[in-house]
Amino acid sequence: MAPTLLGIVAIVITGKNPENVPAVLSFDEDGGQILKVLCLKEREISETISYIRNNIGRGKDTAAIGIGSAGEHLLPIASVFTTYPEGNPLFNCARGGMGDVFGSKGLKAVAVTTKANFTSKVVNVTEMERASKRLARIIIDHPVCGGALPAYGSITLMKMMKSNKLNLESIKEIPQSKIIAENQRVNLTKEGSPRINRTCAPLCVVGCLNRHARGNETLLASPAESEVSAALEDFGIEDAAFASRFNRIAFEQGIDSVEFLFCCALYYKIKDMKADKVTLLAALNEVKELTDLGRILASRTEGLYRLYQDHTKLLPMVTRPSIAEEHNFDINLSFKVTGCEDLEDKQYLYANMLTLGNLGICLFTSFAIIESREAMDLLAVLFQAKTGRKLEANDLIRYSVNCLKVEEDYEKQAKLLSLQKEIPEFVKVLHRYFGKGVDE
Repeated sequence: MAPTLLGIVAIVITGKNPENVPAVLSFDEDGGQILKVLCLKEREISETISYIRNNIGRGKDTAAIGIGSAGEHLLPIASVFTTYPEGNPLFNCARGGMGDVFGSKGLKAVAVTTKANFTSKVVNVTEMERASKRLARIIIDHPVCGGALPAYGSITLMKMMKSNKLNLESIKEIPQSKIIAENQRVNLTKEGSPRINRTCAPLCVVGCLNRHARGNETLLASPAESEVSAALEDFGIEDAAFASRFNRIAFEQGIDSVEFLFCCALYYKIKDMKADKVTLLAALNEVKELTDLGRILASRTEGLYRLYQDHTKLLPMVTRPSIAEEHNFDINLSFKVTGCEDLEDKQYLYANMLTLGNLGICLFTSFAIIESREAMDLLAVLFQAKTGRKLEANDLIRYSVNCLKVEEDYEKQAKLLSLQKEIPEFVKVLHRYFGKGVDE
């Protein structure tokens, strides 16, 4: 939100920081600057955020995205952190990596400071309020978005789906006290506790994070913590306090905690070793100390498996791109928006997801939006209310279809160029035999 309030649509970073000193890009109402901050080198993320807010920005008016020590050392397991507006928890580390990309540029963090809240320009405020309230109600009333996700978290929901034990109708009947007890939690002092972050973004209607927590109760440290707890079950560990501790240590290094547990599960399976709590904490320390074992465990499951490809039976433990599983599913959607009937169901599904991404809307709402005949029309109304540009629902979908095609064409071209360059080293001899240097 903060970049938008400053009129920043996107930040394009070219080149890299040539010095062995972490760089911070800082933006505020007066413009932007590149700062070199030696004291942030290999700092834990909470310390990095504290320094940025207290010495570069203006406290809670400053939002930041950046990396921990794992990203600085270009480890594939490295994640990117993003701050919550204020309160507890302080930050979250995203799934999917990207921390090593920041590190490759010598970039520690990007900070944006602004006092404005919810003052981004809107062409038609009345229509924006009307349509947003209606869309919010559609999302809240959906059994997944309004029930399963805030109650259980994403990985537990996936496990329930795979085991055919997902009874959506019964989710809303679960007492809140039971939901609180089943979520992994960290203790807060009853007195002087900071404001609880119940959402990843202000006014989120799904509220996967601490939606049911009260001010004097324990609460989730981050959305990923429930996934960590579920992943720990593969090690025979069912301990909410340990899940919280493990997740916190991993996050401070800027590590994708869930993928790291998958790596550990694969590694210790290969070694025929049983990993307990002590072993897993030691594994995190191996990464922090940059030992050989630490670098192996930080290579993600795909990189780790390359070292042990003779263990073919363990290939299913490798985390695969989500698209790799599409052939296992026959997508069947009940309807498509007017003007998109010609699209295949799978193509329409992907276009919907990309549309939400293009509009900056959480993908967790996709259950409700795809199943509603009204939701995509409301998104078109909201787009017009915000920008003044009239669009139909099918325009949003068609634009996303085109985006997918552009990306597909790029990937094909990139693979073609890569294929063209995969020529045996012997060509160097032939270069010299059949040609001459360009400077000769």
